[in-house]
Amino acid sequence: MTITLEDLRGDSPDICGDFNKIKEEVIRAVGEDPNEVERLLTERILMEFVQFHMKKREPSLEKKKKRVALKIIPPKKPLESKPNNSGKINKNQEKEEEEEGKSRKPKRQRKNPTEIKQAVPDQPPCMPTEFKNRIMGLQGSDINLVIQKVLTDTDMKGSQDRLSIPRGQMRYDFLSSEEQVSLEEKEADGKHFKGMEVPLIEPSLKESSIFLKKWKLGSSCCYMLSSPWINIAKRNGLKSGNDVQLWSFRVNQRPHLALIKLR
Repeated sequence: MTITLEDLRGDSPDICGDFNKIKEEVIRAVGEDPNEVERLLTERILMEFVQFHMKKREPSLEKKKKRVALKIIPPKKPLESKPNNSGKINKNQEKEEEEEGKSRKPKRQRKNPTEIKQAVPDQPPCMPTEFKNRIMGLQGSDINLVIQKVLTDTDMKGSQDRLSIPRGQMRYDFLSSEEQVSLEEKEADGKHFKGMEVPLIEPSLKESSIFLKKWKLGSSCCYMLSSPWINIAKRNGLKSGNDVQLWSFRVNQRPHLALIKLR
């Protein structure tokens, strides 16, 4: 009898004898090569073993299928503290809930000392037309809002003579990487930064210049407008509590600034 691929899978009812009979059939099919005989014989026995157990499980699976019944599961109710037999709330459960509530308390976040809490609108007012015209007259480009802030008492102190520009409130970092490196240069004392002189359009549309410096406070740094800030503030009627905008633009790749008083 010739053994087909179907026979070797164990699908044929003709081959269902014992081990020796199966071995003889495999030898007749593949010859005396021991490796090939062992390989096909192993495959045949494994298939017989799997099919035997599958047929054995089929009746039990059928029984389980017949016993399946549709169950309607009601929606879960929110967990509530259940009273015990004496009508009192379980003290252990109450204690666990109290401890869990304590562990969920939010951690306090460290505040950046260079940042001043001020309400800055998501959509700031547009630049007034007269400022746009003045910038266009200078052949300016790359116009961006740097910061909108409320002037503080510290900003208006004559002894300080500086307008702080906290990085946490900046909307746009207007300096190039080379310009930022130049701000790192220090004066002869080795403590203070030299800064760079930047052309400025004042709130009155007067054109002047002001020094832009880097200000280090602790481990953080921010920008500031220094001398002659106080003189500019006085001649433009700026006071503590005024809302101002600082815009940047470039003329021939050089940074310029425009200061606008909103109210």
